[in-house]
Amino acid sequence: MSNTGHSDGRPAPQFWILAAFLCLVFATGGASRIDVQSLIILRPLSVIACAVACVTLRPEHFAGRSWILWGFAGAALLALLHVIPLPPAIWQALPGREDLVQVDALIGLGDVWRPLSIAPANGWHALLSLATPLAVILMAIQLNRHDLLRLLPLLIALAALSGFIGLLQVISDPEGPLYFYRITNNGSAVGLFANRNHAATLLACLFPMLAVHASTATGTDDQIKSRILMAAAIAIVAVPLILVTGSRSGLVGAAIGLIAATLLYRKPVESRKVRRGDKTRRIGAAPILIALAVLSVGFLTVFFSRAVAIDRLFEEASDVSRADYWKVSLGLFWKYFPWGSGSGSFVEAFQIAEPDSILIAVYANRAHNDLLETALTFGVPGLLMVGAGALFLALRAYAVWRQMDGSRRSVLLARAASVMIGIIAIASLSDYPLRTPTMMAVLALCLLWLAEPARRSVTDQTFGGRES
Repeated sequence: MSNTGHSDGRPAPQFWILAAFLCLVFATGGASRIDVQSLIILRPLSVIACAVACVTLRPEHFAGRSWILWGFAGAALLALLHVIPLPPAIWQALPGREDLVQVDALIGLGDVWRPLSIAPANGWHALLSLATPLAVILMAIQLNRHDLLRLLPLLIALAALSGFIGLLQVISDPEGPLYFYRITNNGSAVGLFANRNHAATLLACLFPMLAVHASTATGTDDQIKSRILMAAAIAIVAVPLILVTGSRSGLVGAAIGLIAATLLYRKPVESRKVRRGDKTRRIGAAPILIALAVLSVGFLTVFFSRAVAIDRLFEEASDVSRADYWKVSLGLFWKYFPWGSGSGSFVEAFQIAEPDSILIAVYANRAHNDLLETALTFGVPGLLMVGAGALFLALRAYAVWRQMDGSRRSVLLARAASVMIGIIAIASLSDYPLRTPTMMAVLALCLLWLAEPARRSVTDQTFGGRES
């Protein structure tokens, strides 16, 4: 894949391949369960996409981005180590395996080679799930800076499509065909996802993306104003959609996204002063009008009792709350300390220790706290990897916000990416958005956008005579 693209400004062919793949991911990767039928399509095609991308991969594509690949390689290696069979003496000595060793003895299995994960099949699923974000990374790093910027309106369009489907869902039959997954939040605006919290997280990420999209408008004055108005319209619709999803984490993410959007927005250079005859036209009131419109729509949504997310903030706790799951999960972390129960093994580990007081008709599929679930399943190595990644990303975010020129388009996009990563991270403290292929792909793009301003030499591109 060429790193220079077309001289006439058209997207490189590889851009369209990646765009088609992202559409496939959004259409098939909105659930976290391993028994979703659409994964039969997504996972093989993800592996094929990785292979196709490797054919044209060159050393210069890694310039300034090697940290992304090293981090990804570390995560993949850790997941791989959890599915490699171990000698019986080693496996039986691992913390937390005493019950399983007794079961083996009772049924006469004897000494069996087993992997670290107590749910090996799920561990392989977890490893294979990394193929989707890897395909996005391997294809996207071969695009030039201009084509990377072109991915922004595509991601906005896909997120807006998910929101539009969510709008249709809340006004249609809760058991109707607009819900694409068998196990989902029927009656809520889940969009292209199975979980309303994941849908709300993506909608919250829309606000910083829309701010950058409006700020980087080019062309005639009418074209620039049209883009700004379109971005404002999408933002206005996104606010009530987040409220009616019933997602409290989405509500927090939306607040962060809206604040960040006001900080990110810049008047496009061409629109600051455009003369037509003797008249001077300025775009100065747009941010104020947009803010007032968003507040108005939010107020009307609450007034008409459709703001389920706000209602859920004040509702009484149910008999089984997430805090109950967190308490059990924390105990399991110490039971399997320091190596964890193994990749993909949360359900099995939780069922072994689940107390009678929280037994209900459905089982807990996740800890609803990705940091805690990572600690439980991957142990101390997983926590160290997450901590190192969080520190590195925080330093990158500090650099793009405090040490780089905010008028550069690549810096503006990197700042938006840092906000999106923050929104996803906060949502992960009470849910599991990164367990879905769609949000994995979104995070992969955010990492590439965050890395772009620091890149040098052959990747430096200009837009309209200004460095991007």
